[in-house]
Amino acid sequence: MIRYILRRLAIIPFALLLIHFLGFAYAYIARPIRAAHTPYLREQVSNPAPLLTSYFQYIQDILHGGLLRPLEQGPRIGTFAQTMGQALVASLGLLAIVGSLSIIFGLMLGLLAVRNQPPRVRGWMSFISTIGLSMPGFYIGSLCILLIIFVRVFVLTGPNSGTPIPISGFGWDSHLLLPVMALMIHPMVQIAQVTANVLVGELEKQYVVAARSFGHSWKDIRWRQAMRNVVGPVILSIAGAFRTLVGELVVVEWLFSWPGLGNLLASTLVPNIFSTQLGANALFLNPPTVAGDITIIGALFIATDLVAHILVRIFDPRSRAQEEAGSAGGLG
Repeated sequence: MIRYILRRLAIIPFALLLIHFLGFAYAYIARPIRAAHTPYLREQVSNPAPLLTSYFQYIQDILHGGLLRPLEQGPRIGTFAQTMGQALVASLGLLAIVGSLSIIFGLMLGLLAVRNQPPRVRGWMSFISTIGLSMPGFYIGSLCILLIIFVRVFVLTGPNSGTPIPISGFGWDSHLLLPVMALMIHPMVQIAQVTANVLVGELEKQYVVAARSFGHSWKDIRWRQAMRNVVGPVILSIAGAFRTLVGELVVVEWLFSWPGLGNLLASTLVPNIFSTQLGANALFLNPPTVAGDITIIGALFIATDLVAHILVRIFDPRSRAQEEAGSAGGLG
């Protein structure tokens, strides 16, 4: 276990450095190309030095406190650290809420979908899985916005009436309802489907038949025996759902104007076509911003994978046995 953790931790800095360089390189190369086709950017964007030279200069600037200087000139733009910190807090808060709800309701839904005798997944689970997994978060979010607009126009008498639920903006209140709903459906259904399928497969094994013959109740078998053996796949499914969740942040946060990492990345990739000055859209393909944002998102992916595999080795006895057998084989 310790050697596994140390190996993974040793790789992480190199992986993050590679992600950071690739993000910086993409923005550095793409910005002049995009600017050449955008009239109000054509005269204002240029790369004065080669890519590697600019990247090493940027790294040196970071080492000399560049993160604490203004990101770009503009009245609403703070330092790089402030911009990234605020976006990270907004995204982590949203991810924590959506992740917790997805895990709780996903596990509950998956357990309810399992029949004991004979072991099988209930029919309604297939319908829910088909619907939930086929609709990405941005599509659910778009449907929610259309529904709110319909209610405002046709139910609350007129386009000037207020919306019952905010469809954009930031706040740890009712502003959370639509982003959470848009993001949680897919991971919740994904966790439920995996939980139901692996638990049914476990209940079909011979030791369950033997336990029933000795008088153990289904409740005891499911919670004390079967769940211990399926905790590994369930944890990995939760990690996979979380990675999907992080990937959907870009579009969903942009859709609801949630000021997180996803919205920040979207604003760097899409120029403001209504702007007439570069300062009004200063973050468009800004290499430090793109590199920093993608690096933080990559760190979330890597941390999720690392934590999931550590938890599997802690809670799944079969993983520990395989690891011990592999270590013994190596010594032999």
